Amino acid sequence: MRYVTILIIVALVAGCGKKQPVSFKEQIQPVLNAKCTQCHGKDIARGKIVMTSYASFMNSHTISGKEPLVVPGSPYQSRLYILCETNQPHFRMPPDTSTSTAPLPPAELELLRHWIAEGAKDN
Repeated sequence: MRYVTILIIVALVAGCGKKQPVSFKEQIQPVLNAKCTQCHGKDIARGKIVMTSYASFMNSHTISGKEPLVVPGSPYQSRLYILCETNQPHFRMPPDTSTSTAPLPPAELELLRHWIAEGAKDN
């Protein structure tokens, strides 16, 4: 009985360390709405990229039309993440201009990376 109690406690403690998956609807879409949709919305879709919903976002491709914006499970192969995390201001998204928003803060960039690494699910 003592060992069973110890096993239950160990299992509960191990389960407490699990992170909840990143939610597209609750965590990613608000970032996209605040930082991206003024240039990549329904009315203005620069580069033919629309970020107003999960479906439009995941169906968007880079300017070449061949490369997906997001490669689920691979943030470092996802154009979106690469462009958001680069230190090169002339390539970075969102652009750092007076008419646009500033680059993503580190917490939002990490959230995006984590969501893509988890498989970029609509949850």
